[in-house]
Amino acid sequence: MKKFNISKSAFTKGLQCQKALYLRKHYPELEDQVSEAQQAIFDTGHNIGHLAKELFPGGVDLGAYIPGQINKVFEETGKLIQQKQIIYEAGFSYDDNLCFSDIVVPKEDKWLIYEVKASTSVKDIYLWDAAFQYYLATSSGIEVEDISIVHINNEYERVGELDIQQLFTIESVLELIIPMQTEVKRQIDRLKTMLNEDKVPDIDIGPHCHDPYPCSFLGHCWKHIPDYSVFNISRLKTDKKFELYNEGILDITDIPDDFGLSHSQRLQVEGEKNGTEIINKEAITSFVNNLNYPLYFMDFETFNPSVPMFDHSKSYQMITFQYSLHIQEGAGSEIIHKEFLAETNGDPRIPFIKQLIKDVGETGDILVYNQAFECTRLKEVAKDFPQYENAINVILDRIVDLMVIFSKKDYYTPAMKGSYSIKAVLPALVPGFGYDGLDIADGGTASLAFEHLFYEKDQDKTDKIRSNLLKYCKMDTLAMVEILKVLSNI
Repeated sequence: MKKFNISKSAFTKGLQCQKALYLRKHYPELEDQVSEAQQAIFDTGHNIGHLAKELFPGGVDLGAYIPGQINKVFEETGKLIQQKQIIYEAGFSYDDNLCFSDIVVPKEDKWLIYEVKASTSVKDIYLWDAAFQYYLATSSGIEVEDISIVHINNEYERVGELDIQQLFTIESVLELIIPMQTEVKRQIDRLKTMLNEDKVPDIDIGPHCHDPYPCSFLGHCWKHIPDYSVFNISRLKTDKKFELYNEGILDITDIPDDFGLSHSQRLQVEGEKNGTEIINKEAITSFVNNLNYPLYFMDFETFNPSVPMFDHSKSYQMITFQYSLHIQEGAGSEIIHKEFLAETNGDPRIPFIKQLIKDVGETGDILVYNQAFECTRLKEVAKDFPQYENAINVILDRIVDLMVIFSKKDYYTPAMKGSYSIKAVLPALVPGFGYDGLDIADGGTASLAFEHLFYEKDQDKTDKIRSNLLKYCKMDTLAMVEILKVLSNI
């Protein structure tokens, strides 16, 4: 029987779900491929970890030996401990368990351990991470005076050069993880025993599949769930979804009439059962007739870098870099298109807002889809660049939310499947028209693509990414144009 060791990542994965850990060890081919979004999260963590080393300069980095030369990491860690050196990616091993600590700093004859996270707070899973490291480090013979989580300080606003000391917050968790040591040992033994069993743990899907992280075996464990099921009921709490699932109910049409649902959720269920459609002609007519021309159909794109790149910005702040405008001077008149996509040679917000102020003119309604997003971004720009506040306030006063017709269920068809997002509404109202075939087809991908442009050296790739970004944002406002046409015809 193969002897399995428990690493830090295996430990935290096993805490979330033993079945997931067993599958990773025995059936790794069943694991989902890493998505572009997930890889971006990994890359962010790596970059933040690298940056945090500047808090404790002069260390020896053993990360180059991982994963191919793990024994070398342990050997070098032992030597550097004797020399009382600062160590990056120090390796600790005890009883066939292992971990790599981000930063280990000597303090006289004791040691300080720092675990770096790209989040903005200390989460419960980080305590287990730290507790596991403390258990292995102390069991392997070193005396740990303190162990801390280093995380992003999202209150820090960059002005001038990046201030590493301000960017990070260091929180000691020693008092929290000391009482966890007995449980750490018990969980390690439990996971080792489980891994040596000859069958996969019988664990059904549940809330743990997404808590604290989306599991990498969702594709395998959820393959019996239809594409459209009780798990797609809009805004239904997770425990209620699993209440239905545990009663053997997957199809929305099988939900009992007396099951507790909101009015909106019940409409979704009735829509599936009976084909129920709602078209509130009075509300729709009032909405359309109260629009003031010229109309500007507007959509923004943003990205939110983990490390503030520009003056007057914070970590993970949404930075506007692109907009699309379809403009209609009067009912039935020809629609023209304007757009903006920032260059990556500086802060995109100033050229963004200067051009937007010019392009939206001074009169007429500005239609958006989900005004909370665009209005919040505009208010942020006004706060960071007060010279544009007055002009931005004029724009804010002109914004009208096209989404309200659908969020209030004044227009609902079963084809929307309970959602009022534009990507659900558009194909329901205009079949065959949509985002299919676009290389960039959602805001998350657009955000990653633009941030990538700051580091892309190949001009051909840059040109292609910019072209794809323009096509995607243009589709968002064109979708609003088509949706309003349908409402106007009603």
